[in-house]
Amino acid sequence: MTPHFPDFFLVGAPKCGTTALYEFLGQHPEIFVPGEKELLFFARDLSFPTRLSEGEFLAHFAGRDAESLCGTAHTAYMQSRTAAREIAEVRPDARIIAMLRDPAEMLPSWHSELLYETIEEIPDIEGALDAEADRRAGRRIPRSARNSYVEALYYSDVARYAEQLRRFRDAFGETQVHVILHEDLRERPEETYRDALSFLGVDAGFQPQFSTHNVNKRVRSRALQRAIFATSLPGHRAVRNLIPRRLRQRILSANASPAQREPLPAAAKARIVRCYRDEVDQLEILIGRDLSGWLS
Repeated sequence: MTPHFPDFFLVGAPKCGTTALYEFLGQHPEIFVPGEKELLFFARDLSFPTRLSEGEFLAHFAGRDAESLCGTAHTAYMQSRTAAREIAEVRPDARIIAMLRDPAEMLPSWHSELLYETIEEIPDIEGALDAEADRRAGRRIPRSARNSYVEALYYSDVARYAEQLRRFRDAFGETQVHVILHEDLRERPEETYRDALSFLGVDAGFQPQFSTHNVNKRVRSRALQRAIFATSLPGHRAVRNLIPRRLRQRILSANASPAQREPLPAAAKARIVRCYRDEVDQLEILIGRDLSGWLS
């Protein structure tokens, strides 16, 4: 069938369970999602060096059945100030799923992910938070950050959930935006999954195979990691692209091992709680949930 823009979008935030939910939704017989999760087409305000053309993006949905609901996901869409409007321009009837997490959990996890991808080079979270002002001024930006989007390093923006959620509600209306909290997916996966299926209008009785996704990782060789990710080096992107994507993923898997993240220092947690207190208070009102545990 002729491909068209997706029926639903998982818009982030990062490190809030979008990878797991994407996998669980992809198991549903009435839902089609591409094998590749992070397909970038929208969020044109963010500084990604490359993005898919409309034809390239839509081609990923050509394999769906006529009866299937199709969806896509990108964790940068919440932070983007334009993605909600851009999506609404081509699919005003789209369903939006936003996944949110306690900032004192999400930000250290995001920082760890950026370290893994060599986008970040400052090993401690407080040092990375301190560097934001310089980075907004174009200083202290790791070379590999320019392969992704520099705004990923603007930590204070990433967890502005209330502001971000309002953009999507303004673009689509409250009934077309479904919010999932990370702790709900972690602690009550069956119920949370059924609610998502009901929101999408498909059979809510389907039971997927639940499993853990996107665990924290420790890199064995940072030099090898940079060789895979540092595509801003002259000619490196072309050379890297000669290596099949599956092989690159196997190399990355072999170069990393699951590792429990170090506990967040008390001073760092207190700093994050202070930074987001007003934002969390606003979010409580927007979604009608008690989030006082995020501020404890």
